[in-house]
Amino acid sequence: MDIQIQSMTGFGRAQIETPTLRAVCEIKALNGRYFEADLRLPKFLYEIDAQIRRQLNEKLERGTITCTYSITFPNVKAEDQTIHINAGLAKAYLDKYQELSSSLGVEFRDPFREIIRIPEVIQSGERSIDESVKQTIVDLTMQAADLLVQFRKEEGAATGVKLLSLVESIQLDLNEVSIHEEPRKQGLRDRIYGQLAEHVSAELRDNNRFEQEILLYLDKWDIAEEKQRLQQHLDYFKTCLKKEPLGRKLNFIAQEMGREMNTMGVKSNYFPMQQAVVQMKEKLEQIKEQVLNLV
Repeated sequence: MDIQIQSMTGFGRAQIETPTLRAVCEIKALNGRYFEADLRLPKFLYEIDAQIRRQLNEKLERGTITCTYSITFPNVKAEDQTIHINAGLAKAYLDKYQELSSSLGVEFRDPFREIIRIPEVIQSGERSIDESVKQTIVDLTMQAADLLVQFRKEEGAATGVKLLSLVESIQLDLNEVSIHEEPRKQGLRDRIYGQLAEHVSAELRDNNRFEQEILLYLDKWDIAEEKQRLQQHLDYFKTCLKKEPLGRKLNFIAQEMGREMNTMGVKSNYFPMQQAVVQMKEKLEQIKEQVLNLV
């Protein structure tokens, strides 16, 4: 399995030219939650649609894929091609168009141009295609897909560098949170003791009981578990970037990171720590945007 990180967007183009066949295949990929392919094969190659779709799904995995073709046969003369004109159908369309024009009171301009654009009115004869030509088109499509994958890897490498940088920056913010943890606890203690001294006389205080209440209060706002889980998520994210850089998986990890950050922000109750959490969340949003573009 190729574990190299890949972007979901990209482009690939392959072509072939022989005395009997000229063909170009272009594949464009955009973001998509699942694999979705729009294959624009000519009618005489519809029977290989399922085969190409299956092989593209196996190779590209995810994304909205548009695959276009330009196929010509240089040795086929114009006089050898059969054109069928369905004059009766054209007359029926003309009558209905004129009837609609009259009922709506709208002028029907250039009816000839409108009618000949109807696929069933003018058709080319069925073209007999050799199996070798069909296989050539399949192989050509896979060549374009390989170039698309290479394009994806190049973009994915740049995205991986950006993601790693953001994760390491969040790590620095998490370290900043730890630096402020003791000053926060001391600040809470000083504030509570100050309020006690202001509102309760010395002879009425039960200092032992009050100290127990402070410990319970500080434990309620303790963020040690959130810090530990966030650290584990950061480490796991970096591991997956190297070993299993799948967009869905990284997105799930980012969601878990967000939950820990939200809880830390609520429980910190200390501006310097909350400021560091806001910085972490800002970088996490950038991570989520980047991850959405990964296969």
